[in-house]
Amino acid sequence: MFPILLTFLFIRPFISSLAFPYVNTIYSIASVIFLGAYVFYKKPVLPKAVIFPVILFFLALFVSVLFSQNKLNSLPEVYNYVAGILLFFIAASLPEENKRLLIGIIILSGLVISFFALYQFFFGFTRMLNYVLNNDLALPFVVECLQRKRVFLPFATPNVLGGYLALVLPLAIGKKSWFILPISAALLLTKSLGALFALCCALIIYSRMSGRLKKEIFIYFIGLFIVAAAVFISRSAAQNEHTLPMFSTVMRLNYWQETFEIIRAHPFAGVGPGNLNLVMSRYSHNSYLQIWAEMGTMGLISFIWIVSAVLRSCFINLKNPLYKSRIAALVAAILVFLIHNFLDFTFFLPEVVFAWWAILGSGLVNESREKGCD
Repeated sequence: MFPILLTFLFIRPFISSLAFPYVNTIYSIASVIFLGAYVFYKKPVLPKAVIFPVILFFLALFVSVLFSQNKLNSLPEVYNYVAGILLFFIAASLPEENKRLLIGIIILSGLVISFFALYQFFFGFTRMLNYVLNNDLALPFVVECLQRKRVFLPFATPNVLGGYLALVLPLAIGKKSWFILPISAALLLTKSLGALFALCCALIIYSRMSGRLKKEIFIYFIGLFIVAAAVFISRSAAQNEHTLPMFSTVMRLNYWQETFEIIRAHPFAGVGPGNLNLVMSRYSHNSYLQIWAEMGTMGLISFIWIVSAVLRSCFINLKNPLYKSRIAALVAAILVFLIHNFLDFTFFLPEVVFAWWAILGSGLVNESREKGCD
């Protein structure tokens, strides 16, 4: 069953939930069925450190759905949550050899996606821009992305692709693979400030934890910082209002204010998964606020508890030379995602968060578990 699990994990990023919602729903249901069967058949053991927060998270999910303002909207989100937690459960229980294979598949998937993005940059924009203009699809944001050649394939927006590639990149750096080059190039071509900022923060942490590659990481960090500064300056000099960094900041502040108002009105059970509908957005562009608004206080606390338990386990196992390099890369990837979601919403996109749940589970080390799950 393990090869099938790897196949599910490899394919998941290529199905955009924003571009292909029906295909995404079918894939999510199939994922829940397969992962549920995997758990039933293999009977993996969840490490004690995360048992209670996972139970609390499922309880918060049940309560939020029970009191959901629109249960039909909540169902697709429930599939995503359940699939993510099951994958986390399975990844946490795998032996170290299988965890390495799991991470290798995530890196390989990221590599293929980076080639999609590079192909779009060199060959895809002119044809796509003509199609958009000729079919009256010329929304300002869409035209701006195409004219500035901000890559996004196979995702729906450059920021989503940027968040995904920033998540994968520390894993490739941890393996010192040549995959770093195309993934880095694709990430830079998204021109996503949030993703670049999150990656810069994570690389500092990775360099500190790994205790090696300090010179290379420092050079890489400086390069990212220069590119991010150039992107910021170019966007600040843009003529269109919606491309300005300040415009993006103001819009996010408005989203957060609206979300806080929803939290104040529904602090305990939330409005239900999938039911956050702001005036100008489906997402609050801060995943923690959105979890709070949709799943209530218990949902946010249990999520933070799960992440904290995993990170605590990671930092403990950094002392073990057998795990140090791998754990440092996993922590960097986990933190890239967490930092990026202060400003974005990839936690709610299964094409991105599915890989993150697998990475999060892989960060839990249990030396007494050496049974395979082949």
